[in-house]
Amino acid sequence: MPARKSSPAQKSSVVYFSPAGGGEKRDPYRAIDALFRKVVSEKTITKGDYVAIKLHFGEAGNVRYIRPTFARRLADLVRKAGGFPYATDTLTLYRHQRHNLFAHLDTAADHGFTRETLGCPVLIADGLRSSGVEVQVPDAKEILTCTVAQAVYDADVLINLAHLTLHPEFPLGAALKNLGMGCVTRQTKLRLHGKTVNPVFDASKCVLCGRCLRLCPGNAFALKRRKIRFDKKLCVSCGDCFSWCEGGALGIPWGEESQIVQRRTCEAARGVLSTFSPEKVTHFVIAMDVTPGCDCFGASDLPIVPDIGIFASTDLVAVDMAALDAIQAAPAYPGSQVDGTKGGMPGGDKIAEVWPALDVEVYRGILAGSGLGSLRYQLRQV
Repeated sequence: MPARKSSPAQKSSVVYFSPAGGGEKRDPYRAIDALFRKVVSEKTITKGDYVAIKLHFGEAGNVRYIRPTFARRLADLVRKAGGFPYATDTLTLYRHQRHNLFAHLDTAADHGFTRETLGCPVLIADGLRSSGVEVQVPDAKEILTCTVAQAVYDADVLINLAHLTLHPEFPLGAALKNLGMGCVTRQTKLRLHGKTVNPVFDASKCVLCGRCLRLCPGNAFALKRRKIRFDKKLCVSCGDCFSWCEGGALGIPWGEESQIVQRRTCEAARGVLSTFSPEKVTHFVIAMDVTPGCDCFGASDLPIVPDIGIFASTDLVAVDMAALDAIQAAPAYPGSQVDGTKGGMPGGDKIAEVWPALDVEVYRGILAGSGLGSLRYQLRQV
């Protein structure tokens, strides 16, 4: 797969690739070993470093999330390099099975992500109360600050272990989303997604559970005449109330245009990366079980393409572009949403078939101006 052309000012970045298949010579452990040696140097992990392996544990009901064996091998390699690894993810903005510490850990364990299977701790990065550290976003236009989840902020090294899927807003659920959306607290997630930074309160759904009264740090909720009242002027936009409201009276103000969400996520990613030295961050993209929806979906459709392999790079944008080009170049998975369509042909626009409102070239343009890396890449097979 040749590198795509972009602005002459952008230098070409190296993306390493281990293709799927090939028998014993390309088993997952050997592939991870080879890629790790290429992108992780002696400067990346020094003795005693805390190393966050950021991945998505998969939503309950989803069966095509990233395999625990990939995280396990990375944890083994980190320990061998002298670091202290831990697998981590953040709480969701919406209410499902990963909206609080306990439900998220239960879901992770159900999917095979435990201390015993991974050989390292499993931490929910923002903990009990969506804890994090607010940092300035470099060159920000829309998101002036973002709140980096505590266990990500406290890490010395970040290994961004992303699962390649399509996504209704990005259009890839890959390295960028795993970092820019996946490493921040609910407070920032709300600012990335929402038309406003306040919840939508529907008093008719309120069951008087009282959790908003106990949890709201801004005291925006009050009980008057056996009814909950919400004062958005006091709301601090932390996002915690969404996940704890028993009656579903608090709604997320979804609906911001996808291009705005993409730009904001790029800015949040810059904020996360600003807390690490450049040599302390690496990106792995597992291009297997490439489903039409992201791992936040509670059900898994068939993959849209056969398994592709694993990509790795120190360049966030380049690794996602290599993965995107690989999806478009691949044939359709039999019986999938794109099978039998024009876009499902090798070289066809599979994203347009699944999410017709998204424009891949516009997305490339947003990444080109994001300051996160280069659209140009050299693909080197290992």
